[in-house]
Amino acid sequence: MPRQVMLGYGEPPKHLELALNEFRRGKFVLLHDSRSRENEVDIVVAAELVSPDHVKVMRQDAGGLLCVALDRHVGEQLGLGFMREIFESSTNFPVLRDLIEETEPYGDKSAFSITVNHRSTFTGVTDSDRALTILQLGKISRNVLQRRMDCKLEFVSEFKSPGHVHLLIESDGSLARRQGHTELSLYLCKLAGLTPAAAICEMLDGKSYRALTLKDAKSYAQKHHLPIVDGRELLTHFLNSQQQQSAMARVKV
Repeated sequence: MPRQVMLGYGEPPKHLELALNEFRRGKFVLLHDSRSRENEVDIVVAAELVSPDHVKVMRQDAGGLLCVALDRHVGEQLGLGFMREIFESSTNFPVLRDLIEETEPYGDKSAFSITVNHRSTFTGVTDSDRALTILQLGKISRNVLQRRMDCKLEFVSEFKSPGHVHLLIESDGSLARRQGHTELSLYLCKLAGLTPAAAICEMLDGKSYRALTLKDAKSYAQKHHLPIVDGRELLTHFLNSQQQQSAMARVKV
């Protein structure tokens, strides 16, 4: 398993590197987007390291929608589209086109794609079933990025839809275009040298019936000895890395 930052992304700050070390070990990282966006905290783990216990914690402690964020290239190679694109192309059910919302209240287009179960699951909803589906999504993502042949055929032979794991697809341009938990969690995977496929789940508050506040999320992180990462810091690191890569490219020319 990779244990260092992927080439081309630059060295992260020390406290972020500590979070990455925990992330590489299969521990959760709490990820806050920003106060100017959803202002929500997601609990995140690399898909290739997921166990049924991870799913149990996400279900019991977080309580939001359990999703898997997929790299943009992986989604394209598997033939997946955004749900809004699927609805737009629907001719037999025109009502689906009327349901499309161009932008969400926080200003972005939705990252949602289809839902899936692995074909070896039973109902697909149990902790063990969803863990298997997520683990295999990490595996097929790795296969795509390693340029293995027939990944699309592998995908349809191993997965079925509808299912109980929601797929999210990274925006074109990643964090340069959209700063959602989808893009942030995938960048976290890339910085950690892991396959860019992440299981994410919103942290909710059973007392207020709203999203868990950043303050309460920090308390949860401290209680469970989990790192919490500010999405703005990931965005800054991403933009700085992009600038460095552009500068190096100009020097080579």
